Amino acid sequence: MDLPNSPIRKISQCSKCGKVSLKFYNPQFNTAFKKEEWENILTEGLQALKKILGPITEDPKFFTD
Repeated sequence: MDLPNSPIRKISQCSKCGKVSLKFYNPQFNTAFKKEEWENILTEGLQALKKILGPITEDPKFFTD
C-alpha cells in the first residue's frame, strides 16, 4: 500500500469504530483506514525499515564500544 508523498500532520484512532484517520499537510490526501489496513501498513513499513537499516545495524564498525 502506498501513502502520498506528503508529510503526515496528525494520526488519530476512533475509539468507537477503530478507524485510523490520517491528516496530511496537503488536505487533499486526508484519509481513514480500517484498523486491519493500518496494522498492515505499519507491518510493511517496519519490514522496509529493517531491510534498509539491516546493513548498517549488522556492520560492527557502526556499533563498536
